[in-house]
This record gives sequence, C-alpha cells and structure tokens, in this order.
Amino acid sequence: MPPPIPTPDVDTLDLDTRQASTLTRRALTWLVALLLLVVTSAVLMVVVLRGEEAQEADRRRTADAQWLDQSLRFHLRRLETDLGALAQQAQTGPPAPRPALGGPWWQQDGQIAFHGWVPAGATLPADTVARGQAPALQTMLDTTRSLQRAAYAGPLPSLSEAHAPWLWLAVPHFEQGRFVGDYVAAVPLDRLLADALPGWFLQDHRVALATDHAPMRPLDENTFMAPINLPGAQLQLEVQLLGNQALLAPRAFFAVAMVCLAGMLLALVRLWRDTARRQRTEARLQTQLALRSAMERSVPLGLCAWDRDGHLLHVNQAFGRLVGWSPSELLRLAATPGQPLPYWPAEQGDEFEQLRQGASDPDRQQAGRVLQLRHRDGQPIEVLAHSAPLVLAHGEVAGWIGSMLDITERQRVERLAARQQAQLEASGRLVAVGEVASTLAHELNQPLGALSSFATGLLNRVREQRIGFDDIVPVLERIEGLAEKTGRVIQRVNAFARRQEMTRQPLALTPFVARVAAGTDLPDGVRLAVDLPPGDGPVVPADAMLLEHALRNLIVNAGQWAPLHTPATTPDEPRVRVELVRSADASAAGIRVSDSGPGVPPEQVATVFDAFSSHRPGGMGMGLAICRSIVEAHHGRIEIARSPDLLGAQFTLWLPLNP
Repeated sequence: MPPPIPTPDVDTLDLDTRQASTLTRRALTWLVALLLLVVTSAVLMVVVLRGEEAQEADRRRTADAQWLDQSLRFHLRRLETDLGALAQQAQTGPPAPRPALGGPWWQQDGQIAFHGWVPAGATLPADTVARGQAPALQTMLDTTRSLQRAAYAGPLPSLSEAHAPWLWLAVPHFEQGRFVGDYVAAVPLDRLLADALPGWFLQDHRVALATDHAPMRPLDENTFMAPINLPGAQLQLEVQLLGNQALLAPRAFFAVAMVCLAGMLLALVRLWRDTARRQRTEARLQTQLALRSAMERSVPLGLCAWDRDGHLLHVNQAFGRLVGWSPSELLRLAATPGQPLPYWPAEQGDEFEQLRQGASDPDRQQAGRVLQLRHRDGQPIEVLAHSAPLVLAHGEVAGWIGSMLDITERQRVERLAARQQAQLEASGRLVAVGEVASTLAHELNQPLGALSSFATGLLNRVREQRIGFDDIVPVLERIEGLAEKTGRVIQRVNAFARRQEMTRQPLALTPFVARVAAGTDLPDGVRLAVDLPPGDGPVVPADAMLLEHALRNLIVNAGQWAPLHTPATTPDEPRVRVELVRSADASAAGIRVSDSGPGVPPEQVATVFDAFSSHRPGGMGMGLAICRSIVEAHHGRIEIARSPDLLGAQFTLWLPLNP
C-alpha cells in the first residue's frame, strides 16, 4: 500500500486564527451595545418635538413678516390718500408747509421730510435731492405718468449723511385724462418704523433697515429678514427676536435624544469599520490566493517549496512539465523515506542544501546559479535556479522557495553564437588580409609597371649595343628610386593595415603640397596648376607619409579624369589645380584638387568612396577608399563638388587645425 500523499497547505501559513477570534468577539460586543442603544432610541421622539418647535418658529417668523408688510402698506396707503388730496389742492394755490389734514402723517413734525407739487414736465428742486439720486427720482416720476398710479423710490440717502435714508413717494394727478403732475413726498425710514409699529410689537422685536450703507451682520436663529415690496422700491427689514423664544423642556429632551443618537452612531461606525476591515482582509487573502494561482499557471517558472527540514511541500504544474513528472507523483516520491528525487542528479549533491545556501547568500540569490536536471526520458535539462526564504508574518522562516527557468535552448544558442562569432572574427581577418592585398596591388601597380618599362628598355638597348656606360647610370638611378618608392608604399600600407598609432607632427601645408604636387607624374598634355599662399601656410597635426599618399592619389586620379572632357564643357586643354583653402569658421584647412574632367555624376556620389567601386576602365576602386580612410584617421573629412571654373570634379581634404 503506497504511503499517504501529504496535503501541503502553504496558503494558511500566514493566517493568525487568534486574531480572527478576537475580532469576532469584539464585533459581538459592539452588536450588544447597538441593541441597547436601539432601545434607548425611543427618545428620538424628542427630535420630532424639536422639529415641531422649528416649524412653529418658522410660522411665527412668517406671520411677523406678513404683519409688518401689511402694517407698513396700510400706513403708506394712508399717505397716498393724503397726497392725492394735496394734489387736488395744489391746482388752486401753492401747498401749505403743514397741510391741515386729519391723518396721522401730519400730526407731528419730522414724519414728512419733504412734500411738494411737481407739475408735468418739471423736476424736483435741486436743494431737496441728494447727489446722484436725480435719475432714480426721475424714473419714479416717469413710472407714475406711464402706469397712472403711485410709485416709490428708495431707500435713498437723505440730504444729510447723519440722517436715516428717505423713502420717496409720488402720486400722479390727472384731469380729464390729461396728466397734470405729481405730488411728491419723502419719508424718513426711521420715523416710519417708529411711528408705524406699535409698542407691544417692539417689546419682543427689534426692527432695523438693512441697506448697502449698513451691511447686514450674519443672521442667527433669532434674526430673519422681512422684505417689503413696494411699487418701484424694495425694503429689507432685519427683525431680531428679543428674549428666549424657545421652551426649555423640548430642548432638554432634544439634548438627551442627541446624546443617545451620538452613542448609537459611534457604535455603528465602529461596527462598520470592523466589518469593513474584515471584508478587506478576506478580499485581500482571496486576491492573493487567486493571484498566486494565476501566476503559477501562467509563468513558465518551475516553483518548489520546502519546509525547514527539507521536506518537499509544493511543486507547480510548470515544474512538473519541466521534468516530465506530475506534481502529485513528485510529492508522493518525496514522501517516501530514502527515495531520491528522480529529476535531481546525484553528482550535484543535495538539492535542498544548495538552494537553501543560495537563499542565504545575497550575491548568489541575485545572480542565480545554473543547475542541471534530468528529464523523465533521461535527457539533461539546464535551468537557472533562484531561491528565497519563506518568511511568516512574525518573521519566522518556515522554509524555502526555489524557482527554476529552463535555459537549455538559450545555452545551446549561446554556444552556437560563440562558434559563429569565432568564425566571424576569422572572416574579418581574411577581409583585412584581402584589403591589404588590394591596397598593395593598387599602390604597387604604377611603380612596378615603371620598373618593368625601365628594365625592358635598358635590356633592349643593351642587347642592341646602343647604350654606353654614361647612359646606364641615369636609368639605374631611376630604377633605384622606384624601388625605394615601392618600399615606402609597402611600409605605409603595412602600417595603415595594422592600424598602428600614427605619428602626428605639425605639418606646414604650403611646402608640403608644393613638394607632393611637383613629385606627381601626370599624363602627357595635362597641365598642373598650384595655387598656394606665401610662406608656410596653415599648420596641421598630421602624419606626413600617410597624408602624402592620400594627396598623391587625388592628384593622380584628377590627372587621369582631366583628359576625358568634352568640348561642350571645357574647350581648353586638360587641367588640374591644387590649392589651399580655409573653412568659414577658420577651424580647418582644406587641400582642394580640381580637374577639367566630366565630374562625378550625382547618382555616384554616395558610392564613389566604396572599396572595389571603380567607374574608370581598368581601375581597382581602392584609391578613393584609401584616401577617405587616411583623412578620417586624421579626424578630417572629404567633400565632393563640381568645380565652378574647371567644370570637373572638386575634392577637398578638410583637416582640423587643432589636434
């Protein structure tokens, strides 16, 4: 009978059941407190009483505001009636300073600040109107004529800033449908409020006018605003209730109800926070479990977990696919005492000890180690292994976890890439040898041809006995010079091919260019012109031998292309010109070689410096490539253009003046 398969449960290693039990008991305690507070919540009826009290206060404020509006309107309507009577009297004579009317407006002085008749088309006297108020009063007069009823204006400032604002009233008068004029009166608002409101009302209320000149202070629960809307004017009265208007008993009940409500709310908040914390913890645990499961299913990493004693606790599906064994089979084999793991080679030592040591060593843990496993079919597998300790919430190490990535294919590719890199380096060396051989063939072609010509001519004249001793010496000297030149060419090409460090010394360009141009042989019929500044000219750091090689190649190349001109382009004799120029910023000096040939076509400019790319019959295509390599080794550049006067190609070697 096979041994029982252990059931590894690494998901619950970090759960604290005691903490969960404490949270449960705390929640029950708060629930009991909540039930007790629910019983106490019967006193919330006091809140209803408080609401009724607030509604009663609102109804009282509304009634007071309506009473104020009606009282003031009734008082002002009496004044409108008196002004209508005065308007009729004004047709017979000027109005009396104090009319003999029976109304309450005319019993005491000061109740009417101004009154008078304003005929149609006239305006109020200037001495009765405060500055800036004439437009408002004129609008009032126009309104009475248009609407044929009384109109108000204000509150407006009085003639004296020390007095209260005035309320203006105009009553129109018509005779046989024709507007005759208005009778106008100005009423001080403080006297209006003092005389119109009875004493019993003012015992419980303080009434004041709220104007722009006296901004309203913040209103409390005992203060409210009572608007008085009049035709053409709107008054805002601030009414303050005097004394304590609320009853003590409802407020006491309200305070008790609020205390009970606050306690119940506090208990609810604590219970909600505890429940929410539990829900977040459970959601976090579920998310972590789902995330870990999804990660194990999605990543190709093989994961293994061991306890502190080295017993295998868990392997994922990816590790099973890696070694060809299912996780259940591996766990069954690991539970068998003395049974080695089938995927681990014995020569590598103990698997658990190696991974545990790797988890303890920070350097090894970061870099990982390459191990070799054995597949179920016997094939070796190379893996990159990392390991880390399994640490619980309270800091105790419960085991170790290892991850293994299959790098068998990557190792094979790296070994193949190393072999290909070695082959590539060998090919590069062969290319370098070919470049040196091509350069030698290009450079030695001319001197060897000249040597062959001199030797053949000398041999023919010796055989024919047409030459004396004195004639042989110059020929041999020419042959000796060509041999030395050939040796120097071999030295230059050898040094350039091996990329030896150049010997850069200050070089005066004027004598250097003159010497190279004078020593360069050009085809017959090609005229060479040298345009150099006096003295030594610009001085550049350069290797004279390599730079001479590049300049000589350009001059020879120009001399070979110059005779290929057509009469349509350059009707004169073939010419080559060598000159010195400077850059616009004076940071570089240029050696310019121009010819009267056909020039470089635009489609060939991009390939003219490529190796083995020659557009001249019989050419190897190495001359310009070597020139560019030499100039770039001097941190310079070559520019190609068309000569503006010779109409041929123009090559400019730019060399920096500073090293």
